[in-house]
Amino acid sequence: MPKIRSGIEFHAVSLTSLSTSGLWASNTFRLFYLVHYVDQRSGKVVHTFFVIRNTPDHPIFHLNYASMLDYKISFYIRTNRKGTDGTVPIYYRLWVLKEKLENSTGQHVASKNWDSKHQKALKCPEAKLINEVLHTIKTDLVKAITTIHLSGTEVSVENIKKVLKGEAVQEAYYLIKVTTEHNMMFEKQVGIKYSQGSYKNYKTTLAFLKEFVQHQYRRQDIPLKDVTQKLCEQYFIWLTTEKTSKQNGAAKHLQRLKKIINYAVRMGYITTNPIQSYSIVMKSVPRVALTWEEIIKIQELQLQTDVLKKIRDIFIFQVFTGLPYADIKVFSQQHLMKGIDGKFWIRMERTKTHNTFTVPLLPVALHILKQYMTFPRAVDTPIFPVLSNQKMNQNLKVIQEIAGISKSLHTHLPRHTFASTVTLLNGVPIETVSKMLGHSKLTMTQTYAKVGELKIAGDMSFLEKKLSKK
Repeated sequence: MPKIRSGIEFHAVSLTSLSTSGLWASNTFRLFYLVHYVDQRSGKVVHTFFVIRNTPDHPIFHLNYASMLDYKISFYIRTNRKGTDGTVPIYYRLWVLKEKLENSTGQHVASKNWDSKHQKALKCPEAKLINEVLHTIKTDLVKAITTIHLSGTEVSVENIKKVLKGEAVQEAYYLIKVTTEHNMMFEKQVGIKYSQGSYKNYKTTLAFLKEFVQHQYRRQDIPLKDVTQKLCEQYFIWLTTEKTSKQNGAAKHLQRLKKIINYAVRMGYITTNPIQSYSIVMKSVPRVALTWEEIIKIQELQLQTDVLKKIRDIFIFQVFTGLPYADIKVFSQQHLMKGIDGKFWIRMERTKTHNTFTVPLLPVALHILKQYMTFPRAVDTPIFPVLSNQKMNQNLKVIQEIAGISKSLHTHLPRHTFASTVTLLNGVPIETVSKMLGHSKLTMTQTYAKVGELKIAGDMSFLEKKLSKK
């Protein structure tokens, strides 16, 4: 292999193997080179990229960069296996992505005629032939690794053996590639089966997985077979330290990882989910809700700008209806109906879960709604001027400061408040609250609707009076 300059080796790859990889752009170029950046001290390949060249000194086209090809090939003699003629066998050792392959080269040499530093035979009649065989073996190994890498399959010792024998290599599926595919399929179902918020979360999970794989493995991707429970533990630690995610945030990313691997199983990429039994623990977090005093304080605020007034109206409307941000954003005239009591009700399908729910409009909510119901208007036009979630939260912080409230105001707080302060603390049964929130399970409502001390005191007072009459 001709050395072009220190630290770089060029390996020619035949046009046949190149064209089958689908990367060949023009038959004007005659040579395709796999360029290795080699650590001079260890002899280890640090980075690899592909270059098409026309002359030995001028690269024409930088085709593809990859830092995944991490391997080292070396030759050594087995002095403990000396033959009757006094020679010892020459072996090769290949390290590829932490896997080792060792085998005999079929060549023998006297120990005194072996240069261990340069790994070649010298000062014997057979030296030239031996070194040519070693060169051929090294070239064949490099070609096998390159062929596997270009085909998109896993670069492993097992696959290298198959290529050297001329056997077909089974296609490998990789974590980042499959996650990207999963997200593309997920995106197509946004608005049909899934919400935009859920898709956004999966995009974040993909971004974190890319960072984690690069950080943990110094590679761009890893085979699905390497996704183990150990990886889950390492990923959780990385999320909670390097990315400073909270326990529940990290747990959510692991939940999504599980679902991605389940997708790979459904697609037939792997037979079973190796992390299916991995235990994900969610920390119980108390749900914060506004008190009646705080709700009234926000309602009676003297705000100076129209933007803050509108955001306050939207916030209070959510407090008395329980609508989450994603639903208030699309809430329109088509979601209004006359209920069984002859009054106005909201009837919608949750953007997140597609569960249908109904909420009778309380007087406070109806009063706000009438201010924004302008005619003529299309029935599917959103009623409220809802800003982006980020902008809404920024303006709610301003309202919080003006009101002098210590609790953090955000777009999901009204839903907590509706579930507890507005409904449960006023005696509405939790089953009814669950239906109005669009929950499919009562346990989901219980996490939102934490019964406060006021409700406990009221219930016990009622019990005390009841018992005193006996």
